[in-house]
Amino acid sequence: MILAGGGHGHINILKKLIKSPMKDIDITLITDFGKQYYSGMLSGFIEGIYSEEEISFDVRELSKKANVNYVEEKIISIDKNKKIVTTDKNEYGYDFLSINLGSIANVNFHVDGSGVLNVKPISELVAAKENFIKQGFKDSRKRVYFIGGGASGVELAFSFKEAFKNFDITIITSGEILDNFNESSRKKVRKLLNKKNINLVEGSFVTEIKNHTIITENGNFDFDYVFLTSGFKGVDVKYIDFDVDKRNYVTVDERLMVDESTFSMGDSANIKRYPKLPKAGVFAIREAPILLENLMSALKNTGDKKAYAPQLKYLQILNCGGKKAIMNYGNLSYYGKLSWWLKDRIDRKYMKV
Repeated sequence: MILAGGGHGHINILKKLIKSPMKDIDITLITDFGKQYYSGMLSGFIEGIYSEEEISFDVRELSKKANVNYVEEKIISIDKNKKIVTTDKNEYGYDFLSINLGSIANVNFHVDGSGVLNVKPISELVAAKENFIKQGFKDSRKRVYFIGGGASGVELAFSFKEAFKNFDITIITSGEILDNFNESSRKKVRKLLNKKNINLVEGSFVTEIKNHTIITENGNFDFDYVFLTSGFKGVDVKYIDFDVDKRNYVTVDERLMVDESTFSMGDSANIKRYPKLPKAGVFAIREAPILLENLMSALKNTGDKKAYAPQLKYLQILNCGGKKAIMNYGNLSYYGKLSWWLKDRIDRKYMKV
């Protein structure tokens, strides 16, 4: 069996295998990222609350403990019919396959020039923060923009403002900010952005970035650095004989299955029954136990598979900096230290092996 990628779902499998080893099953995990970062704690890392070790799993070490072969190579293509995973160095045949490769930034406008940074893969964002510190930006005045008004862009704007207080930070979004939060939470966020001197530009489509200038339909903005958080797509892997959507996500049924021997979940997958399901960690974490159970069922040939049904309401906790956060659930909204405490507790529990 091959585990393609080291995402949340496969980390969950490694944790399970450490506690309950499987005999007579040869399992290989292939990834080009030796560290798997937990996105839920990323903003806390940027702010300086968590260390890099606290927000990441050592995939090699977990694989070793789980008695799983670890291969650090970049996957180039996967052939479903031939059952071959091709990397930049080798080919690997398999009987069973699980795909959990994550996502990358989806940029639908022209980008030319330096100072443009991606937030996916997360390793690039971690490197950007370290680079800012090395260059002595703690007390510098830099014009930093976040393109995209979803939870990722907003959290990062808050956390970079905490870490680099002199940064002149602006969020640009084509629609309204946090369109999947309730109105009460959005009002709180707008008030906090204003209080923390973070600029917000809504309803402004970016058409091009060049020569350190963001060009929009409503005007231009000069920058030192810009982070792209406006959306994501599947990684640049060639899926041969797979059904993939326009963003290169692998199509699966509600059992997270492509066919009887192939699985996918999280940011790598498009669940046919729920095509508009957001690519959010809250869903991936709920999918992971389903993937594990169904994969084990396939390996043991026991037949029955569980179906994943996304929750209609789900708790969202938005880190707003300074160990305060906004809890958003249905029409309920609460801002304060209690929200942060709950988020911190949930996140730390997830990171335990």
